[in-house]
Amino acid sequence: MNHTLTYSFERKRAKKKKIISIIFLILFLFLFCNLITKYLLFSVCQKSSSMSPDIKENSLIMLTPLMHKINRGDVILLNPKAREVKPGKVNTFLDLCLSFFTFRQFSIKSDNKYPCTQNQLRRVVCLPGDTFYMRDFVLYIKPKGEKHYLTEFELANKKYNIVFTAYPASWDTEIGVKGYLDEVTLKEGQYLLLGDNRISCDDCRLTGPVTKSDFAGKALFSYFPFNEIKLY
Repeated sequence: MNHTLTYSFERKRAKKKKIISIIFLILFLFLFCNLITKYLLFSVCQKSSSMSPDIKENSLIMLTPLMHKINRGDVILLNPKAREVKPGKVNTFLDLCLSFFTFRQFSIKSDNKYPCTQNQLRRVVCLPGDTFYMRDFVLYIKPKGEKHYLTEFELANKKYNIVFTAYPASWDTEIGVKGYLDEVTLKEGQYLLLGDNRISCDDCRLTGPVTKSDFAGKALFSYFPFNEIKLY
């Protein structure tokens, strides 16, 4: 009988130890994955056509939060301009938990009813100190210290395509996303980011210039669809 009791106790202790080990392993893996996504690599799904034609709807993009240098033509993930459901520590805690267990893919602080309240992939077209204006959805840029304007495509380090349609002659240009912008000079630390689909996109034309504090990550490459894998 004593042998049976001892054996039973040892089995229970081993089972308990195994369960604790599994729990710690799961927590470690979650922590490890979240550290990777916070400091090294993470992916997002492009759920709209705002970056067409180069980044199609439902493409999966790999990004890095390491952004020591920002170049013209880089594709950047912008943090959402969150509208909190209810202010307070409880919502902040819940949001942190949701972010942790979904690897930073979801947030309770955003509201789909408003523009720019979701993470957005947008392209860097102007750097701090640039002077620019827009005509027919194309930007003309005079870099800081330069005397002449060039198109965004002539200055960009990377090739990209944009979608735009000229306004009809009778169209009210104050309706919808603007294809014309007056001359503006960016201040130190300011960037102008636009969507490639210029006629169907909410971007800096609505919100104004952004800073690096608004950047969540820089796109490295797309890996889905598999037949359109490319580097950015």
